[in-house]
Amino acid sequence: MEKKKTKGNARTGTKRITVIVVGLVVLCMAGIAFLGNKHLFIREIHFYGNRHLTNTELLSLTGLSQKRPLFSVTTGDIYRRLKTSPWIKDALVRKDLSGNVTVYLTEAVAAAVLQMDETPCLVDSDGLRLEDIKPEPVYFLPVVKIDPASHKEAYRDAVELARALNERKVTAHGGNIELTGTRPEDVTMKVDGVPVKIGEGDLTRKLDKLDFVMDELGKRNMSVEYIDLRFEDRIVVKPLKQAVREPERKGKPEADKVRKKPKQKEDRHKKSDKKVAGGETRKHAG
Repeated sequence: MEKKKTKGNARTGTKRITVIVVGLVVLCMAGIAFLGNKHLFIREIHFYGNRHLTNTELLSLTGLSQKRPLFSVTTGDIYRRLKTSPWIKDALVRKDLSGNVTVYLTEAVAAAVLQMDETPCLVDSDGLRLEDIKPEPVYFLPVVKIDPASHKEAYRDAVELARALNERKVTAHGGNIELTGTRPEDVTMKVDGVPVKIGEGDLTRKLDKLDFVMDELGKRNMSVEYIDLRFEDRIVVKPLKQAVREPERKGKPEADKVRKKPKQKEDRHKKSDKKVAGGETRKHAG
């Protein structure tokens, strides 16, 4: 019985010590937070990795400012505020007791321009909308003209094609590169006025073929109606039909000849009259 009482007292003592330690830790943390709010402030704020968003925009987004109490906002709060922007793919936030707040950012990269109405917008490589932009006659990115709500699969493949084109730095000599289609197998890019049927998947091989075809067309100075790269074992190139020139109409020249003939006859008659007159004169003189 005495041994059981001793064990029970030991357990109770251990529990009491644990509670006391936890209580002290909580009190210390509360004291630090209290003193921190009174004496610790944000002194410096540093952002790294932002290319599109400016520091001013990030400060407004996070709500951070100098001389603000250091413990008035947590790193989790800052992270959640940053993620409200579609431009922020990921972030790492750090604070230290010296008052420095450091934020490392991973921004989204615009892959294409989505143009379905009067207000075009930038989209990233996942097809997510980033921000609206002003309408321009020529964009620096491929223009996707596929409704993501109605044709999700075709839109996804078109955005993937836009990303591949950006990696290869493919641009149009004049105007935009336009991507259209309602199904993945119908995805088509229009570059310099020439439709190029790309279809679904295997973009590296197809774009290699396109480089070859465009090089050959340039050497031959050849215009085409369209190019089809969807087949694995062949490339389809349909030449542009040349307009057939109509033969020159001969009616007008013939009419001119007809008109000129009477004039020539008149000249002959005049010459013959002169000869006759001359002959008669010589006859009478003789």
